Amino acid sequence: MSTELEIYIKKLLDKRGINDQDKEDLYYEIKDHLMLLKNEYLSKGLSEDEAVKLSIKDFGNINFIGNDIKRNLPSNNKYENLSFREKTICLLEMFLSYFIFICIYAMAGNISTQSIFFDIGMATVVTLTSFIYINKKLNSEKGKVKNLIICNILFFIIEKIIMLIFTIFTLNIIGLSTDPLLYTITSSYVFDLTYILAFVLLVFSSVIVTKYIGNMLFKNIRNTYNYTLASTVLFVTSIILLLIYYLIPNRFYLLRKIIINTIGTEIISVSKNVFFMVINNGFVIPNIGLLLLMLLCIKLVLHIKKKGIKSIL
Repeated sequence: MSTELEIYIKKLLDKRGINDQDKEDLYYEIKDHLMLLKNEYLSKGLSEDEAVKLSIKDFGNINFIGNDIKRNLPSNNKYENLSFREKTICLLEMFLSYFIFICIYAMAGNISTQSIFFDIGMATVVTLTSFIYINKKLNSEKGKVKNLIICNILFFIIEKIIMLIFTIFTLNIIGLSTDPLLYTITSSYVFDLTYILAFVLLVFSSVIVTKYIGNMLFKNIRNTYNYTLASTVLFVTSIILLLIYYLIPNRFYLLRKIIINTIGTEIISVSKNVFFMVINNGFVIPNIGLLLLMLLCIKLVLHIKKKGIKSIL
């Protein structure tokens, strides 16, 4: 097949968030159609180059056709199973919702993180995130159930490892507890039975709902766009850093302690704006989260300019 035709098909399908399975099928369908058009022009005595150019012209504008194809996919842009990349993105979104929930509690200030409402709320936010992500992406009941279980088990294990490391690190930095280390760890949030039980029950409930009514609930909901892993990592990082920037130095005692240890003195004055904060008139902390988010917005604007707004809808 002509290189020009291959380039046309690639531009037609790439960077529109079409899943790999549909993209592969569409590639061969479009290729066959273009070859038929090309052969028609060749049979009329036109040259190879002329036949290729006219077949591309007849097929239509790249953005109009590409976005129209995506919008009318019979699969609703859904597929059978999550790849490693998509599982990673699902986990990142679960951890983002987890962190946002913690930050909301931190902002509230007077709400106890030791309460049953915190435990159930945390478990609900995380399991709901995986439930929506997986049901929106997949069309196979078996694939949905399998990936729900896998993603939630992975989240649970990774979260417990991170929180265990965080607890030990916090004790070393702050050193507030007079209890033995093992007792402090086992009685901490890491081994909170209320949260563990709530998490297990909610995962079980999401699996049951997915198995019996998941396809009905998400039947008419399209998978709008498949984001790259790099973009997801940048977005999640930017939101987390934005929230941390907003909360320090008045919330999260550990971060406050780290800043104090870094500058070598107590925090006396803080001057903060959208772009940076100045502590004690000398120590500057830039709003890195905002910068990352601005870069992503610029990237999105350039993408829309190139592929059209419908490419992300």
